Amino acid sequence: MKKEPVIKLIWHGHETIEAIKKLLSDVKEIEVELPFDYNHALFHALSPDASNAVMEELDISGGPELLSKIANVSGLEEMEELIEVLEIAKATVQIISPPMLIITFP
Repeated sequence: MKKEPVIKLIWHGHETIEAIKKLLSDVKEIEVELPFDYNHALFHALSPDASNAVMEELDISGGPELLSKIANVSGLEEMEELIEVLEIAKATVQIISPPMLIITFP
């Protein structure tokens, strides 16, 4: 079975988490569009030492452990549920501005 190149989702909490879990083996990449107003909170969760004068542009990549940092943002707590399944799938995670979560599978 050929994997779909990119699936795009909009963040709807638990519904989005369940959709991602179902798509793990069927896609190469999942893009999750987050509400625009999360950009500020995500920036500070991922760059706590950044100066207040810096532009809040996100472009951070890593492993699923990044989700533990963004799960501290109110409204994104359920991201914690994805860490283990994405580690097993050997996925990488990228968080960019405007706020979007990109999950890439090998």
